[in-house]
Amino acid sequence: MILSTADKTAMTTFYSGQKIRLQAELKHAESMLRKLKGENVDESTGAILTRTGEKARKRGPKSVWGKFILEQLDASNHPMRYNELIQRAMEDNNLEPSMHSKVRASILNSAFRLRSIQGRIATVGEKGKKDKFLVLKNWLNEKGEVRNSDHEWLLENHSFHALPVNLEELQSPRYEEDMP
Repeated sequence: MILSTADKTAMTTFYSGQKIRLQAELKHAESMLRKLKGENVDESTGAILTRTGEKARKRGPKSVWGKFILEQLDASNHPMRYNELIQRAMEDNNLEPSMHSKVRASILNSAFRLRSIQGRIATVGEKGKKDKFLVLKNWLNEKGEVRNSDHEWLLENHSFHALPVNLEELQSPRYEEDMP
């Protein structure tokens, strides 16, 4: 098939327009099916979708404490108590003792978000004790147990016998920007 340059340009323009039109129709059809079925999660990534089918984004300023918690756990490479994190935050940021309650609230709030919304950390406890340690989700094996090195460290330094974490209760990231 021999085509002139003008014919190639015209055909390219025509089929590019057709492609855009068909993609828009397909997106509309997917959106309508999602609405009719009541689905609001992207099947491929698991991210929450808005009514228009776009990936939902978190609103508001991002807390510096969530990043701080993840960095501290990564740097220490062992489980940490909330009090340890709060103390490090106070020392690292040269904060006055009067700021302790605000820092504590921020750390607890950020840890809650990391655990229950983003699914990036977990808490391990011991039967009959209120004491809990924070661990990164990737430090848990398929049975929900902490790494052997962490288990030994907890026993040696805190006489703590960590119970396995129920992996079914751990959340998966809900927003695209939280996904690793």
